[in-house]
Amino acid sequence: MDEFDYVIVGGGVAGCVVVNRLTEDPNVKVALLEFGTAGNNKRQIVRMPLGMVTFMMPNLAFLGGTKMMYLFEAEPSRGLGNTRMILPRGKALGGSSMVNGMIYIRGQKQDYDDWRDLGNPGWGYDDLLPYFKKSENFVLAENPDATRNFTLGGKPVRDQIDMRYHGRGGPVSVSPPRSPNSMCQTYFDAAVQAGYKLNADFNGEDQEGIGYHWLTQKDGERWGAESSYAGPAKSRPNLKIITEARALGIVMEGKRAVGVSYDVYGETKQIRARREVVLATGAFISPQLLMLSGIGSPRELKAQGIEVRHELVGVGRNLQDHIDTWTKQRALTNKTYGISWGTMHTNAMHVLKWFSSRRGMFTSNTGEAGGFVKSGPDVDRPDLQLFFCTTMASAQASDSFWGHGWAMHACLLRPKSIGHVGLKSASAYDAPLIAPNFFDNPYDMEILVRGMKIMRKIADQKAFDGHRGEEVAPGRHVQSDDDIAAYVRQNCMTMYHPTSTCKMGTDPMAVVSPATLLVHGLENLAIVDASVMPAVISGNTFAPTVAVAEKAADLIKARAKAGSPSLAA
Repeated sequence: MDEFDYVIVGGGVAGCVVVNRLTEDPNVKVALLEFGTAGNNKRQIVRMPLGMVTFMMPNLAFLGGTKMMYLFEAEPSRGLGNTRMILPRGKALGGSSMVNGMIYIRGQKQDYDDWRDLGNPGWGYDDLLPYFKKSENFVLAENPDATRNFTLGGKPVRDQIDMRYHGRGGPVSVSPPRSPNSMCQTYFDAAVQAGYKLNADFNGEDQEGIGYHWLTQKDGERWGAESSYAGPAKSRPNLKIITEARALGIVMEGKRAVGVSYDVYGETKQIRARREVVLATGAFISPQLLMLSGIGSPRELKAQGIEVRHELVGVGRNLQDHIDTWTKQRALTNKTYGISWGTMHTNAMHVLKWFSSRRGMFTSNTGEAGGFVKSGPDVDRPDLQLFFCTTMASAQASDSFWGHGWAMHACLLRPKSIGHVGLKSASAYDAPLIAPNFFDNPYDMEILVRGMKIMRKIADQKAFDGHRGEEVAPGRHVQSDDDIAAYVRQNCMTMYHPTSTCKMGTDPMAVVSPATLLVHGLENLAIVDASVMPAVISGNTFAPTVAVAEKAADLIKARAKAGSPSLAA
């Protein structure tokens, strides 16, 4: 039986970070188990940012993107009229960073200070900022002239960045859109006309405003966790990566985690951990693996005939995710991305630009612009995230890319509806039960109705007059709050940011210790992924997950150096 100092379960974003940092010490042996495959960062469909639009389209499965996806199905949500929603996650080394929109957002300072004030000392904004900077290679810090001609509000973007908030030389390459669509400028002009300010850096002093998204790209290519963290570690002799390995459960000796049981190519094996087992399988799978191992709510475990090894009632509870809705507008011009007879030549030229210089449309995530706004005067900080997408098509809905137009999205940043993750069976081969409970709290719908009105307000400004065609969705006949709410229930999606199902804290529902990220009451078992966040942050979750994992790696190293037992504080 193989034995290592650390066994990391899950090669997603957090797992890649921890593996990289722990193997920096050549005297430490680390094994990584990942259910997906490795090496996807070398594939054109992944390297090409626009390739992401194919990953959830069944008719484009031959391109290979769908092989990198879990497509979990949620339980019916009463707030969605008892319909089910598909919940995609990345299934590959690099996790969801291999299939996401590459938007780099840290969240708001108050998000982390709220974590701290919920009973998690050491997790405030000032505590995590050094880890954001440590992990980042900000293009302007590396090369101040890289965005010489890149402007916002008529001023160079580089002159609007406070470099105190950014890092240089870290693994994560953070860059502006390489060839932004010209309609982004129209969107900015309209936003200003609607009364919103511009913001060149959502990760600086203040998140509020409208501007370009900064992206996890390098030289026009996707730069996910496989490229940034796992890749540099692969050649280290003290790391063993086992792919296409399905974790079945944690091997326990009493209250101590000593290894992991897993299936690889139909054969069940065990791998031992001398120091710690680290779960990094995300907000859906980490609680499932705990429960399959007899760790969780006795009621949940007994319902599936699982022996209770350790009672922790908070396992799987507190699920939080962002919910999003949209408008779609047909364009009178063909400046937005789409397929039409008049743009065949232009699109062919974009293909050549991609292969020759990594520029043009294929470097786009289609959501290059957006921002953060307050839904109303009764709100003290932004509670809506806006996206301006330079195409009407939606990969999630498998829409056609024929024709020209744009979509605007509004995402609820701090939902009050709370869900949970449970078990459908006692088998790791079955997906977990996922109940997001979207719109269970009416507050969430109220804010998204406000978001719909804000999107329309921006679209109605003079800047769009020469471009604005028919509002395809929801259609101008949808005006009352009740009608808008009915539309939203039928036209919404998760933004793929599930968190908080194994939250850190010291209250009765907490699963891991904030001082160590070790599971309460157990030895040698840590959790390092978005499931430990006490609450979802105000923005995309890639950057926060990296920061959590960077800090976690330091905590693990400190325990080893001090010879401290791997017990939750």
